[in-house]
Amino acid sequence: MQLCKRILFVSIVFLLLFFNSSSVLAYSESEELPKCVVVTHCVRVAWEFSDIEASFKEAVEAVANTPRTKIVEQTDSFIHAEAKTKSRRYTDDLLLKAFPEKGFIQVRSESRVGIGDMGVNKKRVDDLAYRLSPLKISD
Repeated sequence: MQLCKRILFVSIVFLLLFFNSSSVLAYSESEELPKCVVVTHCVRVAWEFSDIEASFKEAVEAVANTPRTKIVEQTDSFIHAEAKTKSRRYTDDLLLKAFPEKGFIQVRSESRVGIGDMGVNKKRVDDLAYRLSPLKISD
């Protein structure tokens, strides 16, 4: 019975991780970024700025100049970047989306594998917030 419970638990975790990673890339222009399903390896925040367009351009530049990070998709209000972790070179997804009509930029960083990230995604988002802090109004 104990073995069945463990197999069921591992199967559920695997399914969450498998389906969650593919849903990261699905979005529409008006929808917010997906919520974090597995919060032990995902961070999603929204930052308010007085000038969303200028702040988004600064954020895109900051992401483009981040080591081991490559922007793979970009529009006027959205970017998807792949960031490699420093130690193991795992690929994480970093998403930024501007909502000028709502007055904020949403940021999401998530690991593609595993159920924990040792704080890497939170550190990535915090670092980006720090680099944009002169522009930022509130968190």
